[in-house]
Amino acid sequence: MNIWNFSTKVFSGMDSFDRLKELAGKNIFIVCDPFLVTTKVFKGILTLLVESKNQVKIYSEVTPDPPIQNIVSCMEELGKFNPDVVIAVGGGSAIDLTKGVIYFSKKISSISIEKFIVMPSTSGTGSEVTSVSVITDKKNNIKYPLVDDEMLPDEAILNPLLVLSSPPKVTAYSGMDVLTHALEALVAKDANLFTDTLAEKAIEIVFDNLVQCYEDGNRIESRMLMHEASCLAGIAFNSAGLGISHALAHQVGGKMSIPHGLANTMLLPHIVKFNAKNPTAKKKYAQVAKNLGSGHDKWSDKRMVENLSRRIEHLANQLDCPLSLSKFGIQQSTAKQHCEAVVKNAKNDFTFKTNPIAPSDKELAELYYAIL
Repeated sequence: MNIWNFSTKVFSGMDSFDRLKELAGKNIFIVCDPFLVTTKVFKGILTLLVESKNQVKIYSEVTPDPPIQNIVSCMEELGKFNPDVVIAVGGGSAIDLTKGVIYFSKKISSISIEKFIVMPSTSGTGSEVTSVSVITDKKNNIKYPLVDDEMLPDEAILNPLLVLSSPPKVTAYSGMDVLTHALEALVAKDANLFTDTLAEKAIEIVFDNLVQCYEDGNRIESRMLMHEASCLAGIAFNSAGLGISHALAHQVGGKMSIPHGLANTMLLPHIVKFNAKNPTAKKKYAQVAKNLGSGHDKWSDKRMVENLSRRIEHLANQLDCPLSLSKFGIQQSTAKQHCEAVVKNAKNDFTFKTNPIAPSDKELAELYYAIL
């Protein structure tokens, strides 16, 4: 039996900040990336909230791949302020941090939050519509995904003004993360017609718009489309699940500090060909290739999948993404030392179980070695 549910309300467009005018007389706790605090866009957001007679507290001590210690310090500040509304403004780290804080605060205290709002400043994670948060154990270099509906945002505000300042590399890596979310959700075990439709549209938007955003970050229409594609892919994978690209990428990022979107970029072409061993996945991938105008109608599904893998690599090259750890600067000898831990931890990652194929340890190691 298929179950479809989507409870986050999404406000999208250039005028989406107007939603904030409806918040009045509240205690509002904002978690945001430190560089955002001084930007014109954030100051405008703050003005809208203050003009509506809200009391605002800002926490901006956000670090990449939020560690457990970061969550503890933010929880302390949130507990002192006792907010009615919590707003996360920023990239994946700021959103993951906020989700972790809300999750643990509800578990260990009597805090009651009326509304949780997310305003992403990158087009990549889709975290504004998911119940997933990734927390990092810096001591052991391991990323721990948390999955709980308690962390699902009540509202998401998608405004392209927040992503215009994203550097080219962030645009590229986060955009490729959108593609990975969509392609993994498309073939995940819990996929259905609803998630397939969202994933297919997100894939189309990425191939049509990501390079333009990378080459010229001020292309507002393309930025808006990528922002919405990230959201579509997030909705899709939150219901359908992900797969072994993310299971491996979480370990690669944790062990060697590779940006998450880039780790997925390296792995994705290989994962697509591996997952195509599953007949349903192969058929879906082939249809994606056809939708993108790749190949010919008379080509076999196998050839279409190979073409899709090459298209992914070509897109990565257009975005100047290194497609191996060595090209990123990681010594092969160093990477090989992590293989056993990467494989072991990938099998315990929550994304592993919804992959269309359950790979063996040997197969996971081969996929990892493919990006050395």
